[in-house]
Amino acid sequence: MIRRIKLIEYYFVILLLFLLPTQLAYHFWPPWSFVFGIRIDLLSPSIYFTDLLVLILVALNLEIIKKYKKYFCLILVFAFINSFFSALPLLSLYKWLKIVEFVFVIIYFVQVKAISLSLLVNTLFYSLVFFSLIGIAQFVNRGTVGGILYYLGERSFSQSTPGIALIALNGVEYMRAYSTFSHPNSLAGFLGAGILFVLLSGKLKKNFFNILGVFLILTCFVLSFSLSSYLGIFFVFSFYLFSKNKNIFTKLVLVSFFVFMLSSLLFPVISPWVLNNFSKIGQNIVQRIDLAYISGQMIGQRFLIGQGLGTFIANIPTYKGIYTYSWLLQPVHNIFLLIFSEIGVFGLLAFYFLVSKTLKTLVKYRRLYLLLSLIYLLFTGLFDHYSLTLQQNLLLFSIFIGISFRAKIA
Repeated sequence: MIRRIKLIEYYFVILLLFLLPTQLAYHFWPPWSFVFGIRIDLLSPSIYFTDLLVLILVALNLEIIKKYKKYFCLILVFAFINSFFSALPLLSLYKWLKIVEFVFVIIYFVQVKAISLSLLVNTLFYSLVFFSLIGIAQFVNRGTVGGILYYLGERSFSQSTPGIALIALNGVEYMRAYSTFSHPNSLAGFLGAGILFVLLSGKLKKNFFNILGVFLILTCFVLSFSLSSYLGIFFVFSFYLFSKNKNIFTKLVLVSFFVFMLSSLLFPVISPWVLNNFSKIGQNIVQRIDLAYISGQMIGQRFLIGQGLGTFIANIPTYKGIYTYSWLLQPVHNIFLLIFSEIGVFGLLAFYFLVSKTLKTLVKYRRLYLLLSLIYLLFTGLFDHYSLTLQQNLLLFSIFIGISFRAKIA
C-alpha cells in the first residue's frame, strides 16, 4: 500500500514538473481586483491547476508540515500582522497562503528522495521543448494557436490585439512569443533559467533529438525579444569564466547578490535625478523608473511591515509619481523593491538570508547548474517582477531553491 502511494506521488511530481509553464486557472473577481474599473489579473485570487498538484503532494506528505511546523507558524504570524495593516487584508491573506504553498514546495524538494537529478533535468527539458514549440508557432502564426492549448493556459490574442507585445524587424511588426505565459519577458525568464539548469547539469544525453530540442528552446528564447533576459544570459556566462577559481568565484557570487539588493534600494532615491538628466530615454524605461520612485514612497510610509502582500498595484493611485502615472497598474519592476514595498524590511531580510544561504550552499558543493540559474533569476529580477508574481516563474524559483539544499542529488 505504501509503495503504491509513493508510486502515485512519483507520477504527480513528474506531472507538476512538466506542467510548470502552464497557467490554466480559475479566477475570482472580487471588487478589490478592479482598479479604475479595470480588471487586474494580479489582484485576482486564482486556483491554478499546478496548485491542485501541489495540494495533492501536501496531502501525501503531511509529515513535512508537522516536521517544519515552527517555520509555517512563524510565516502565519507575520502574515497576520502584515495583512492586518494591509489596505486589502483579504487579498494579502490569499497571497500569504500562496507563500505557504511555495514554502512547502521548497521543503518538499529538499526532502524528496525518489526524484533523481537526471529525472529532473529530462522532465524539465521535455517541458521546455514542448512549450517552446507553442511560442515558435505563435510567432509564425502572428497569433495564438488555440484549440486544446487553451487547457494549458494559452490565452486568445493576435498581433492586432491592443496592448500585445510587438517587435519591429526591418520595418515589419511581429508578435513576440508568449507560449502559455502572460508576457514574453516571463516566458524568457523561465526558458533562460531552465536551459541553464539543463545544459550545465551535464545530465542531458547528446543525441540528435536533444540537440534539436535545445535549438528549439533557444529559438523561442530569442523570439521572446526580452532584453533583460538576453543581458541575464550574458551576465551569467561572464560569471562562468571565474568559476574555476573557487575563492574569487565565492566572493563574486556573494558580493554580486549584495550589490543587486543595494543598487535596487538606492534606485528610488536617484530616480528623480535620472529622469531629470536623461530626458531622451524611452517611455517604457521612464514608467519603470516612476514605479521605482513610487515604491520608495511606499517603503518610507511602512518601513517595518510593508503595505501588505500583493497590494502594490492597488496602492499606486494613492501615491504621486514623478510623472504621476497613477494609471500604471503594474508592480514595480524589481523584486527587491517589490518585497520591501509589500512586506517591509523584515520580509526583505528574510529573503536576503534565504537566498544568501542558498548561494553559499551551491558554491560549497560546486553545483554550477543551479547556482548560475539562480543568479540569472536574480539578475533579471532587477528589471522585472515575474519571478515573484507569476505562478510559473515562482514555482520554478521555489523548486530550484529546494533542490539547492540537497547536499547530494543523484
